[in-house]
Amino acid sequence: MQMVNRINYSMKVSKIFFLPFLSAVIIFFIVGCADGIDEVETLTMESSEQVSGETVNPTEAPANIDSPVTKKIGMLSPRTGPISVFSNQYESAANLAVDMLNRSQSAYNFELVVGDSGCDGAKAAISATELIDEGVVGIVGAACSGATMGAIKVAAPAGIPMVSYASTSSTITYAEDNGYLFRIVPSDAQQAHALAAVIEDSGAIMPALLYMNNDYGRGLADDFELNWGTQLCTRVGYDPADGSYDPATIAQSVIGGECDSVVLMSYATDGALIMEALYSEGFKGSVFGGDGLTDATFQESFTNISALDRLSATKPLSGSTSNVEAKFETAYSASGGDPEDIYVREVYDAVNMIATAVIANPVGDIKWTIAGIGNNYSGASGLQTFDANGDVSGAGYSICKFMVSGGKINFSCPQIWTEETGITGSDFNGEVVKIGLLSPRTGPIAVYSSGFEIAAGIAIDALNAIDPENHRFQLITADSGCDGRLAALAAQILIDSGAKGISGAACSGATLGAISVASDAGVPMVSYASTSPALTTADDGDHLFRVVPADDLQARALVDIVNANGLSNPAVLYMSNDYGVGLADFFESAWKPGALCTSASYDPSQGAYDASALAALVIDEGCDSVIMMSYATDGAWIAEELHRQGFKGDRFGADTVADAGFIDASTDQSTLDGIIATRPRQAEDSEQKSLFESAWSKAGGPAGALYTHETYDSVLLIGMALLSSEPDAARAVAKTGNGFDGASGKHTFDIAGDVIGNGYDVCSFSYTAPSASFDCPQFWTVADGLSDLP
Repeated sequence: MQMVNRINYSMKVSKIFFLPFLSAVIIFFIVGCADGIDEVETLTMESSEQVSGETVNPTEAPANIDSPVTKKIGMLSPRTGPISVFSNQYESAANLAVDMLNRSQSAYNFELVVGDSGCDGAKAAISATELIDEGVVGIVGAACSGATMGAIKVAAPAGIPMVSYASTSSTITYAEDNGYLFRIVPSDAQQAHALAAVIEDSGAIMPALLYMNNDYGRGLADDFELNWGTQLCTRVGYDPADGSYDPATIAQSVIGGECDSVVLMSYATDGALIMEALYSEGFKGSVFGGDGLTDATFQESFTNISALDRLSATKPLSGSTSNVEAKFETAYSASGGDPEDIYVREVYDAVNMIATAVIANPVGDIKWTIAGIGNNYSGASGLQTFDANGDVSGAGYSICKFMVSGGKINFSCPQIWTEETGITGSDFNGEVVKIGLLSPRTGPIAVYSSGFEIAAGIAIDALNAIDPENHRFQLITADSGCDGRLAALAAQILIDSGAKGISGAACSGATLGAISVASDAGVPMVSYASTSPALTTADDGDHLFRVVPADDLQARALVDIVNANGLSNPAVLYMSNDYGVGLADFFESAWKPGALCTSASYDPSQGAYDASALAALVIDEGCDSVIMMSYATDGAWIAEELHRQGFKGDRFGADTVADAGFIDASTDQSTLDGIIATRPRQAEDSEQKSLFESAWSKAGGPAGALYTHETYDSVLLIGMALLSSEPDAARAVAKTGNGFDGASGKHTFDIAGDVIGNGYDVCSFSYTAPSASFDCPQFWTVADGLSDLP
């Protein structure tokens, strides 16, 4: 089977476009056309000027422009191999460039000829030979660094220049290419610096370094270790070829080393397998990656998208915006592509650079012409200038993140890194304001953390729209673990990273642990989900606030709901922590002291309780109902045990159960059928609520997610307080929280930092094979009690 496929674009426009040479002037064409509009930008250079030591001799364009001259441009695309998932978008960008070139002028008919690099040096060398035999004037590619190194060994002796659009290994800088190899992406020596900054900013201190044993992986790993400067948890190299490595063994080396994070220097296929193995082995740390993973289509390599959640990765940042970039984005979007696809701008520019060199020098050696064109070249990927090695310095790196919530994936690149400014929300000269988020990434409610983080990111976007010229907000996230001790450590990390206010925590015990650190540092906290009454009287130095009501009201709502269902003999199963004990005490007091069927406390830590024994207690006592004051994981296990043991009574839960994400914590969704749970209710429609819910929907957030409106309000309130003229951050939060209109309602802090709230949603789970669903058809308020939705 022939390995080279030819794609012929012969479209022309009727307008005659010619290449005049005025005395001693070369005109380089940089084509940026879309929707039939012809646009040509020119760069002039004296003919006697030396470019990289060699004179460029102008050559006349063909005289008979009615018969365009065909010029073939080769492309090495990774149609097979570990990044084949990206090949379609690379080729789409190249085809777009060729199409626009042929529509913008009629002197030349450019033709794209594609060969498969296989992301392999030997295969790329064979394909490069076939492209050269086809008569190409230059080669766009390859993507993988090893493939580029293999192909240039063939192309350079043949006098065929290559412009790589994605090869970043630092070894390429010193390749023996006789000046024929260029690239429009920066060396990984710079990406390693950016990655080290991202990981340090996250608070991770003991990363495991997992890398492919090829030019890209090994080079980036070496550069990263040099930039990290301190001890790595472990370093593991592997052969990325299919079947040559065991993802489970790699994952076990990370967990066995007690690493707090992983840095992946991988491609799509092997990266996904390793991340899935880490997820299956129960790894709870953060995962980071380089540009080999940073594309929305990376998700197509997964069989379990939950393993992709919260991956942070870097990719070269596009340079300053230009008309060429805008034209490319419009045309690429119109063709069905996503302008955020990785390296498509670079592919487009590489094709145009080679074509521009051919137009300027149609019969000579174009390597020096390309070198001259690459001097302040304004393309879709930014302003590019080749150095003596054919490298570019780049504009910095985008910092991107995958978030998975409710089975949906959100991919965004909200931050950047540059040598000059480090990590910021974008390239600007104002003040960077950091807000911390305590998210329960591990522990019993980890299933909800993605929703909290997406909501916080939406609030950051809203804050950045307030005063973009002078203030840029940045979110820093740390894992609370739903644990007081871990949350205190996480709060210290956030404060050390420059956070001026902290949103969180979710779990009440975590909030109480963190405030002891935050108040001493003068940093206010606004919890989005902690409902324990213990927070009201906490020794916080007036630095602790919350946008959810205390559990005395929720207990009253639960009592009314149990009564409304005709039940008289409830059991209470509650966690032995601040949240569980407080809610259980209030429920028993509101029900009737000493009149419960039974009650039992348990430690919610995994392995610290016996769900079977708890279920048996309820059944043995003859209770007609049970109220679970639990978190997601333990609540799901107890519900499953009640079902397994044949409990026929009603089951109720509080706010840490009332979320569609609770379904994800269950191994048998049928056991959830009929569970009723309460959660704080949002107020009626408002501008902030509409803005948040619109952004939440666009981000792929599931409907009805728990405490997302409150998370948004918490971050937004902190940010608006920090923008105020009040110099004391805690007082600024107190003042801002006086009649604050948010997505979850209108909030006014009392002297203890508490709010009254808007009542409670009354939600229920139902099961219709093969899955469970979640809905909130009723609500409860202090004034009116239990009511149906209109």
